[in-house]
Amino acid sequence: MAPFKFIDRVSRGLEIQQFGDGSSSRDYTYISDIVDGIVRSIDHQHKYEIFNLGKGDGTSLKEFIDLVQEHVGKKAIIRVLPNQPGDVPYTCADVTKAEEMLGYKAKVPFGEGIRKTVEWYKYEREHKGLRICPETQANGIGRAASFTELTTLTLQNKRAMAMTEIK
Repeated sequence: MAPFKFIDRVSRGLEIQQFGDGSSSRDYTYISDIVDGIVRSIDHQHKYEIFNLGKGDGTSLKEFIDLVQEHVGKKAIIRVLPNQPGDVPYTCADVTKAEEMLGYKAKVPFGEGIRKTVEWYKYEREHKGLRICPETQANGIGRAASFTELTTLTLQNKRAMAMTEIK
């Protein structure tokens, strides 16, 4: 996902891609808030209901990149590209139903989620052997995949999971 990819690439001094002027906005939600919503949906046991889970408000790409730079402590190398065909300028989860029926409300602000993710990333790289392997072109249009290899796994686990692709 974008948060890990941007944190990883900015940390390593690699280029990130910004499509458009940075004004596009997405509803990024910290994992603990999603888990809370799932647990609430299980606990309430409504039959045949669909709930949108999210933060309920958007964060612009420019603000996202600024927060990554702030928490990583490095300036991003940004390659500005044209908007992607078919991309929408704003997406956001309507969490009204989840709030009303489940008592759900995201608690982790986006900036705090980025801070926690950067903290995790740095700890894993420094203390647990998270190694980042060189990227290769993923689909021929300039997007590079990010790969990680966890070197602390046992030999048995390494055979089962030698490489895990993070998108």
